Amino acid sequence: MTPKKQSRQDRSESAAMAFDADQNSYTRMFLQDVLLNLKVGIAEWERHPDKRQRVLVDVECFMHQNRQQGNSINDVLDYNRLYEYLMTWQERPHTDLLETLAEELADFCFRDPRVEACRVQLRKADIYWNAGAAGIEFYRTRESRNAEAE
Repeated sequence: MTPKKQSRQDRSESAAMAFDADQNSYTRMFLQDVLLNLKVGIAEWERHPDKRQRVLVDVECFMHQNRQQGNSINDVLDYNRLYEYLMTWQERPHTDLLETLAEELADFCFRDPRVEACRVQLRKADIYWNAGAAGIEFYRTRESRNAEAE
């Protein structure tokens, strides 16, 4: 296994363990390395009206589930719904922070009432000439979001 794949696997396993602390059965739906060209960043050169950056997005949604029931797309967590939402980001105006995008993505994940936790990661692929990427990662639970809203 390559270091890149091992690293991604380690991140996924740690998120699953955090979600699965007191139950054994869950479903994890994910998208990996979705490449977007976005207007994002706070540096002066990033704010140029024509400047877009390659941003890689990973998203995982978790729900407790002992066994898959049903045979319809409505019976599962739909990764295509997330993919189509991410594609709309390429038309959005400039956003200063990756954190803003990550929170919006987490909010979108929780629109499906079955999602109990999510992990979102955004990486700028070309920010430094000698680094593979720089970015942020959030892990959120529905329970913590609901408690925060109260």
